Amino acid sequence: MTKLLSLIISIGIATFAFSIDAKTIEKKRSLYQNVYVVEEQGMRCLRFRKKNKNDLSQSCIFLENPERLVFTYYKQAMGVTYFVDNPKNILIIGLGGGILANTYAEIYPEAHITSVEIDEVVADMAKKYFGYDDNSANKETHVRDGRVFVKRAIKKGLQYDLILLDAFNSDYIPEHMMSKEYLEEVKQLVTDDGIIMANTFSSSKLFDHESATYHHVFGDMYQIMFHKGKTNRVIIVNKGDLPSKQELLAKANKMRNELNYYGVDSLALYEAISDEVNWDTKAKILTDQFSPANLLKD
Repeated sequence: MTKLLSLIISIGIATFAFSIDAKTIEKKRSLYQNVYVVEEQGMRCLRFRKKNKNDLSQSCIFLENPERLVFTYYKQAMGVTYFVDNPKNILIIGLGGGILANTYAEIYPEAHITSVEIDEVVADMAKKYFGYDDNSANKETHVRDGRVFVKRAIKKGLQYDLILLDAFNSDYIPEHMMSKEYLEEVKQLVTDDGIIMANTFSSSKLFDHESATYHHVFGDMYQIMFHKGKTNRVIIVNKGDLPSKQELLAKANKMRNELNYYGVDSLALYEAISDEVNWDTKAKILTDQFSPANLLKD
């Protein structure tokens, strides 16, 4: 694979590796994986590595234009602006480099953003290399397991207008954060008019099961996918009725200039939103007892 081809694939799918001659800025072993920051082709990226695994780029920014979004899924995640106008409280589970936390803070300057990250090393590198700053009054960071945070937030009676589920390790979404029980817990945290958005893969062996699980918990849902095949897929769900495609088109036109600043074509993003049921509706629902690990052994 050529360097250029490797770079193109990386931008399209967040978890593909860049070429091997990237300059390493810092590398540190955490409790969960090797975490390191590299620079190459005008980008800075946060990567994870586990034994016998490929290097996986989890977050990237353009060094000269850090406001422009690199990965496809970053751009898909901007679709949430079509669903919520002025969220007061935002919850992000899975901080990574803090790219989306930073972008949402700019788009929704009045919102309070709570980010949850299990890996302290990742949170530190987000602050050191990717411009993530939680010293302001409208940002806070919790270093703990996302599901533990959700359970505690339920007990405290907390609620959020926008919840982003973006927890990944070097394999995929942690299995305890894909189950019906977990999604039902998250559902308790979203306001009646709020939105839950989840970053997933369309190519995963779990696609049918994952889709069936979201549909079981939330009912109708939208998916955002720019490409078919192996790519990121963003799921959008809520407690009630989702807006119509016509309503979303109005929002897409309204957001055109603002999203263009981040390198996002608002109409292309609108076209990528679908309510098609493209999964096996008979697929088994994921539960705490029936986990993704069971499927990956097949």
